[in-house]
Amino acid sequence: MCAGEGSGIMKPLSLERTFSISLFICFIWCLGLSYFTLSNNEQEAARFGHQNSWTKKQVEASGAEASSKPLWGRYEEEVNVLRSKSKMKDDLISRLNSDKLQLEQEVVGLKERLSKKAEKQVKSGPLMHNYEGEFKALKIQMEAEENKTEKMEETIKGLLSNKLQLEQEVAHLKELLVQKAEEHTNKDKINEDKDCPLPPMDGYPECLGKLKWMKEGWTSDPCYIINGVNGSLCSILIYLSETAQDTRRLLSQVVKEAESMVDAALPHLDPVDTEPTRAGHAPSMRSKFPQDIPSVPGPSGIVTDEIGIARSAFNGGPLGELVQWSDLVSTLHILGHHLHLSASITDLKIFLGGLKSGCPSMPTLEPNLIYTDILGLQQMQKALPNIWSKYQCKIRILDSFGTEPDFNHVSWAKGHNLSSPYGGLNLIPLQFYTMFPHTPDNTFLGFVVQPHWSDEENKKLESIKRKNQALVYGKRASFWKGKTAYLDTIHKYLDLHGTVDNGALIPSYVTNHGIVKGAEVHALLRESKVFVGLSFPFEGPAPLEALANGCVFLNPRLNPPQSRLNSEFFKEKPNIREVTSQHPYAEAIGEPYVWMVDMDNSTDVERAVKAIINQTIEPYIPYEFTCEGMLQRVNILIEKQDFCNSTTSWPPLSTLQVVTAEVGASCKDTCQKQGLICEPAFFPHLNSAQSLANYGINCQTTEHSGGYLVLPAYDNNSKHCVFQSDPLLFSCVRSHLSWTRVCPCRDYIKDQIALCKACL
Repeated sequence: MCAGEGSGIMKPLSLERTFSISLFICFIWCLGLSYFTLSNNEQEAARFGHQNSWTKKQVEASGAEASSKPLWGRYEEEVNVLRSKSKMKDDLISRLNSDKLQLEQEVVGLKERLSKKAEKQVKSGPLMHNYEGEFKALKIQMEAEENKTEKMEETIKGLLSNKLQLEQEVAHLKELLVQKAEEHTNKDKINEDKDCPLPPMDGYPECLGKLKWMKEGWTSDPCYIINGVNGSLCSILIYLSETAQDTRRLLSQVVKEAESMVDAALPHLDPVDTEPTRAGHAPSMRSKFPQDIPSVPGPSGIVTDEIGIARSAFNGGPLGELVQWSDLVSTLHILGHHLHLSASITDLKIFLGGLKSGCPSMPTLEPNLIYTDILGLQQMQKALPNIWSKYQCKIRILDSFGTEPDFNHVSWAKGHNLSSPYGGLNLIPLQFYTMFPHTPDNTFLGFVVQPHWSDEENKKLESIKRKNQALVYGKRASFWKGKTAYLDTIHKYLDLHGTVDNGALIPSYVTNHGIVKGAEVHALLRESKVFVGLSFPFEGPAPLEALANGCVFLNPRLNPPQSRLNSEFFKEKPNIREVTSQHPYAEAIGEPYVWMVDMDNSTDVERAVKAIINQTIEPYIPYEFTCEGMLQRVNILIEKQDFCNSTTSWPPLSTLQVVTAEVGASCKDTCQKQGLICEPAFFPHLNSAQSLANYGINCQTTEHSGGYLVLPAYDNNSKHCVFQSDPLLFSCVRSHLSWTRVCPCRDYIKDQIALCKACL
């Protein structure tokens, strides 16, 4: 009975347990299905997220693989791929959001069923302990499902961020497409320069192609740079107009307009009109010389890489030579000459036909004149051995301090121990062009003191008021050495200013402005009363610039006079000229513009300074150093001075005035005493007994000699005349203790010593 009763009790419980287990198995199966779905979604999202690490670099790589396709088509395909992947991401995000919602609903349902099941089991009492482990397992499973939901949310956030990045890449690619399309459209377009507008290309099909090639290929051969091409449209147009026959006619008008722009940018000398501006001066400002035959300034030894002196000009080095070069180039341009500028031997070789280049050949033109300096000529002689015989009479040498005939003559200089690294060129002495009229044996070229300022700069200069101050002439601190007592005396009356490279080595009371530009120097001169010379440098442009700004020059005497016999500076110069002051040309101008002082005599210095501060002077420029004076002089020299044709005579023989010198006197001094100037071009005319007879000199006996520099001359007692057998030894500056010189003198225009009155 007991056994039967127990079996009856367990039977219904087994049925209920079976139902619960079945329900549990179903629940577990549902959870497994959700987990499987979520895992697959996560794997797909991860796989797709990995695929969408596609960057702009991969876009470029895929573009490179399809480089054979048209540019626009390749970029369209890449954008379409990006758009397709963006849509796939949107679909995946939508599916994940749906799965997430379904999972959340299933979890809520499970919680409700578990809660009901728990209540039911509580009521059943004793069997509760049998399901405790199962409930714990279900709870753990639910927490895992919730964690998966959180992970899904993070995945969705990552996909959204990746989608935003993808959209930005698409936008960037769209911009790139537009940019590439514009570049493709403008690839053949040549941008015009405001100063060099392109002419119509109709009828000239090759011109546009040449312009395009030069735009891209001007650096392919150094000859283009040598010929002035710098990548700008103006330089390309000018080059093509000079070298390419089929573009010359088309571009000629453009080039003329471009070159006219140069006038406004000339560094020192400004154009003037052709009307006379003061009595006695009526220059012809447009050269009559054939303008298609070039004058060739260069190479200048001071600016070539081989010498490189010009580089020091930017830190206090010599500027005078560069001023003269810039004024010469500007003058030739204004006078209408075709110029070929050269700063290298290579360029000159190409121009003169001595060297082939990769560029199209320039039109062959024989230069009418070649301007250079002594160092440049020496370089030319080494590099172009044939230049001497072909161009010797066309060479003009810019020579700051002058070359006297005995130093110029090779055998004479060697035989009389007159060695100089700058002598022995065997040119006609008048082929040397000097900065100042040192000696009549050379030609005075000069420079321009009158700078060309902009309207704004002119207004600033005009507004400057004169102060009780002095500006000291000396860029190098070494020039100030030993001058402290001299400056102390001046400082008693004037504030001192300087433009010195090393302010630590000058007196503390000097206001040092350092190395400054030209406009700043002129401003300092405008506000100063005195420009203080320190005895060095010799014969620079600055004292005349001071006078042009209404500033008096204090010019130190040199006692004894300086020359190659007692001065290291003049030791190698090809002359024995004695310099009596820091600036002999200014010395001749005299007071009230130039005051001579003995630097070692404080009383003399005080006398001059007191007189200067109590006077007022107007700006002063000698006519030969004005723009007009330079243009007038150079124009006449180019047209009239000819060393290639022995039959021509200039200056006009009608201006010759013969004067006999005293024994021991030079022709330079003899003519100067008569208010005239010695003219070496007239020496050959006087070099015969017949010629001297026309001027009242009776030669009883005669001889020709190549051993003297004072010929023609005669002995007044014996009436013996000696004539020159070597034309390179004619000299105005030498004298003889026994012979009387016969001197060829001429008149000259006031403040234009290079020209006679009949020379215009």
